[in-house]
Amino acid sequence: MAEHHTIAPEHDPGAAAPASAAAAEQQAPPPSRVLAAMLASITAVGVTLGLSTPLFSVVLDRMGLSAAVVGLNTSVGVGATLVSAPLVPWLLRRTGPVRIMLGGILLSGLGLLVAGYLHDAVLWFVIRFIIGVGMSLHWVISETWINHVASDDRRGFIAGVYSALMGLGFAIGPVILGITGSEGALPFIVAAATVVLAVFPLLRVRGTGPGMDHQTGHSLLGVVHLAPVIMLASVISGFVDTATLALLPVYGLAQGMNEATAVLQLTVATIGAVVLQLPIGWLGDRFGRRRALVGCAALKTIAVALFPAALDQPWLLWPILFFWGGVMVAFYTLALALMGARFRGDMLAQATSALVITYCLGSILGPLAIGGAMDAFGPAGFVAGMVAVSGLLATVGAIRIRSERF
Repeated sequence: MAEHHTIAPEHDPGAAAPASAAAAEQQAPPPSRVLAAMLASITAVGVTLGLSTPLFSVVLDRMGLSAAVVGLNTSVGVGATLVSAPLVPWLLRRTGPVRIMLGGILLSGLGLLVAGYLHDAVLWFVIRFIIGVGMSLHWVISETWINHVASDDRRGFIAGVYSALMGLGFAIGPVILGITGSEGALPFIVAAATVVLAVFPLLRVRGTGPGMDHQTGHSLLGVVHLAPVIMLASVISGFVDTATLALLPVYGLAQGMNEATAVLQLTVATIGAVVLQLPIGWLGDRFGRRRALVGCAALKTIAVALFPAALDQPWLLWPILFFWGGVMVAFYTLALALMGARFRGDMLAQATSALVITYCLGSILGPLAIGGAMDAFGPAGFVAGMVAVSGLLATVGAIRIRSERF
């Protein structure tokens, strides 16, 4: 069964333009220019997030705040996404995508600059919310626009490039923080300057944008109903991504690793996440993205199940972590490609918002659920929880693989 299932018709360039500000955008540039602009811009945003996230945590800790308060400050950024992402389809119908993305970058950059000069813990909760709004506007619109212009035969590969560059940005950010240090305003100025770099690629496509033909009758919950497995993949992606980042080192320490080795696990998983997105996306285009998603979920389940036995076998441990990171991030990569093949126009913007929201919900639930399992059952709770959620995705996906409502 073909994976391409059009919920809403594609915008007809020859048809009369709809009476909306978004549709009033000028003729779209070549898809290659849009893709280059979006990918370059998202790389700069990824670097900024990779730099600013640990920076806020380190400085708040130095202020004497508890770990719970530091974690809550980080969660405020996720909460901002949950608030602002549903507004993106409405905004797109009223103004151009580049204007919204530039506004988001401006919000984020100003928030970082203010944080650099005003080290006030209470104020920083407001600032993290503002930065989160700005970043989420860029996140949702960049994914919407990439899917709008991507050809269906290369959609998985392009989604893989997108995920790889975002992951590369996250990896570069902490390196920059190691150079600037966390003292004073300098690291915040560097973070603000980095996010401003995301502006320049967008200027090449300013005054253009995808046609967002409005389709009535589908709320965000309606999108979830139309594509339940895709949204389940997004929830579980956020769940396992964040739980792995937060708790894999804790698991390693509990199993007797030294601190350097426990942290090195994340480095190896991150390398796998960056390197494997392109081949996984390509395989999805060639052999079917639904099958690729189910296969990645099955491989993740197997990798986690084998992980405890590999702790004393370095020749097995590091390859498992490499593939763990790659297939884990591929949940979102393939969900993004599947969604782009299924939705069009305004429905694509709504579906992207739903994908981002479900990912954020998963990222909130993951550390809480896996951390609770570890509290209750020790290190085994980490493995059992990860196996359960990855196995759930593999099982549901396999059952629904021929369904229109995948």
